[in-house]
Amino acid sequence: MHFRRAATSDIELRGQHVQAGQKVVVYHVSANRDPDVFSDPLRFDIGRSPNEHLSFGSGVHACLGAPLARIQMRALFGEVLDQLGELELAGPAVRLVSNFQQGLKRLPVRWKKTLRSGSN
Repeated sequence: MHFRRAATSDIELRGQHVQAGQKVVVYHVSANRDPDVFSDPLRFDIGRSPNEHLSFGSGVHACLGAPLARIQMRALFGEVLDQLGELELAGPAVRLVSNFQQGLKRLPVRWKKTLRSGSN
């Protein structure tokens, strides 16, 4: 979720003076919430377009499995939602507090409607 480096020379970075030898921490996961890139960056918007997020990396550091993961998720969610209907929150989300990974510890949900008749 982050990496730390030492500045090799004095530099001005977005209005902040950093001296050679000082530590700089970059939280790369915050890039998906950059207000210079996304309007309303803190809102979850599954249909955001354009969506220049960095969840799968970019450039030479792009995840090789990203296209497969996207296909799998579209197939999975398409079938589940077609069979079971929509989900709704059933309580507050509890986030994982960690400098190493990001995620949820708990996300209670429930189905808005029951199984379609004739479904297995």
